[in-house]
Amino acid sequence: MDLLRPSKTRRKKEMEELQEIGAALVALPRDTLNKFDLPDNLKHEVLEAKNISQNGAKRRQLQFIGKIMRSVEVEPIRTQLEQLEKPSASRIKRLHETEEWREKIINNEENLKYFIEHFPLSDINELKLLVADCRGEITRNSKGSFKKLFKIISTSLEKSSG
Repeated sequence: MDLLRPSKTRRKKEMEELQEIGAALVALPRDTLNKFDLPDNLKHEVLEAKNISQNGAKRRQLQFIGKIMRSVEVEPIRTQLEQLEKPSASRIKRLHETEEWREKIINNEENLKYFIEHFPLSDINELKLLVADCRGEITRNSKGSFKKLFKIISTSLEKSSG
């Protein structure tokens, strides 16, 4: 037995990993997929797989994509897929900042006035109504108001930093 050659189990596991990466590529929207630096034959087969609806045919296509990927440098593709799954640090920071502002505005009238003065808003009256709704008892409407308020604050912060 050749000790340098990987076992059959190991080779099978590697093939399954390549198929999983291929399936992740197939699941991507076309515009995102176009940003990947893929060999033409691999890109073509991934796009083909997007058009297949039958499970058996799709499974065979994914196996074929895995076979093609044996001859491709997989690490850059894997890295790009991982980057897509991770939210960026700036996005996370913006979400936290938005949440903080929402709490400040709801809990303190002075913070609301400060926000209105320092951040451009298209509809100040809507903001005030949403804040008033969020300050009351929690209802189905106020839950929607929390979401709308978050969106308005997020948009205002983006405009001011953008």
